[in-house]
Amino acid sequence: MNQSSSTATSLTRAARRRQRTQQELLAAATRVLAEKGFHETKIADIAAAADLGVGTFYLYFPTKDALFDAVVDDTVARLKAVVDAARAAAADPIDRLRAANVAFCQFAHRNREVFRIVFGHAAAYSDVIRRAQALFAADIEENLREGIASGAFAPVPVDLAAQATVGMVTQILSWWTEHESVPLEQIHDTITTLALRGLMPAAPDKGVHDV
Repeated sequence: MNQSSSTATSLTRAARRRQRTQQELLAAATRVLAEKGFHETKIADIAAAADLGVGTFYLYFPTKDALFDAVVDDTVARLKAVVDAARAAAADPIDRLRAANVAFCQFAHRNREVFRIVFGHAAAYSDVIRRAQALFAADIEENLREGIASGAFAPVPVDLAAQATVGMVTQILSWWTEHESVPLEQIHDTITTLALRGLMPAAPDKGVHDV
């Protein structure tokens, strides 16, 4: 192996090692934040949970806020991948709406600790959370436009309807993280029912002769 190949291999190994350490910090942060909450969590707590020194923490994240943003970004990326896969497997806008809601809820169930952190009530004030919500709103707008064009949905303002849907889903699931005795099926069925009842076209009025 020549020197350039050896150097490239070393860099690749170092990159993998750095990625593993970063993931260990993210996992540790998720556990500690879920247990103590954001304000009570100290950087030393996260480093200890990851079995790393505080100095190592600062090699990856300059502040606790930066780590929180990384936790959010990682969670949102995984959530979007799950929701996108569910939407892609659905046949039409109505099925896509149902599939996305089920996937969203199931992700919250499987990742309840991190979901409590990312989409909890306190997170509503975070810019990174608002960016994540905007990402999902864009997908909803696309589905709404297709549904309106096909006649499956009423001709509603897609930007307003998408914001309403995102707000409803995140708020209900934020509430659910503190009321987990409510069955998950009931959560996504309720979300889907409320969304569809607001989006379905109104039935045509029946004339007097049709009564």
